[in-house]
Amino acid sequence: MSTHSVEPLSKEVKAAVRRHRSPVRRAMPAAVTSFHLFMLAAIVGGALFGVVQLWRAAIRDSRFQIKGDLLGLDGTVRQCPEALPELSAIGAAFNGRSLLDPLLVSDLEKAYTGSVWVRRVTHLRRSFPNRINLELELRLPAAQVASGGRYYMVDVDGVLLPVAGQKQPFTRLPEIVGVTGRTITGRPDKPGGIWRDEGVTGGLGVMRAFWGSPLSEALPVARVVVNTGVFKSEDGIGREIRRRFEVVTTTGAVIRWGTYNPALQGDELTSAEKMYNLEMLLRSEDALRPGVCFDVRTRLPGFSLLE
Repeated sequence: MSTHSVEPLSKEVKAAVRRHRSPVRRAMPAAVTSFHLFMLAAIVGGALFGVVQLWRAAIRDSRFQIKGDLLGLDGTVRQCPEALPELSAIGAAFNGRSLLDPLLVSDLEKAYTGSVWVRRVTHLRRSFPNRINLELELRLPAAQVASGGRYYMVDVDGVLLPVAGQKQPFTRLPEIVGVTGRTITGRPDKPGGIWRDEGVTGGLGVMRAFWGSPLSEALPVARVVVNTGVFKSEDGIGREIRRRFEVVTTTGAVIRWGTYNPALQGDELTSAEKMYNLEMLLRSEDALRPGVCFDVRTRLPGFSLLE
């Protein structure tokens, strides 16, 4: 029996075999990977398309759409009947908007803060399925200013409110008026501007002194009358003109207040000192006499006859 020996393949033959098989081996994994990626992209794309369609259907669903009577305004708005029509109209403009709309909250906040009545939005939250809870800090009417034969509403900061001026005074609001024959000027061109006339800023400052005092209930302010006076300047040589104020209460009491002193001028008492003077005068028997007014302008307060 003869034995045949097998010669091992040479290096050249092995290299030729590898060159012949290599393209097939490389091509098969590449084809499989491309197929897998295609299927994955199709699955993800289909899922995203389904989510988008579901989202569009949900936004169109009437169960999530805001109705006018479902826009909840807090009680502060109800206490300001002048502001209610404008604020209600803003809410009505969002009728039909979906609670799922991602821009709803920002659009609502922008719309309300664009109103002169709104100082800021303090609370704004979705309440599913179709309600918005909203709380606003409003610019409430604090006083009315007589100017040019009409009365205009301002808030505590002197901001002109969007209420048309009228010839007759508004009810329930204290007045800031010029002394007989004079009018207060400087009214802003449009609502939202600050009335910077010293008669208005000072008159509101005097009113704030009463509003923050225990005497506010006993002596509710009905009117602040604005006049002008000439005073010595701080150097004692020149002269300067300042606004002077006189307070008339709903009980008919008259208080000679003098100037409003926010800068703590050395020749004028502060509002706190004048309120203390008034409190001391009210303890006197003369406070009950008809036809007298309280003079709280100096460190020696007293009474004087009405002119």
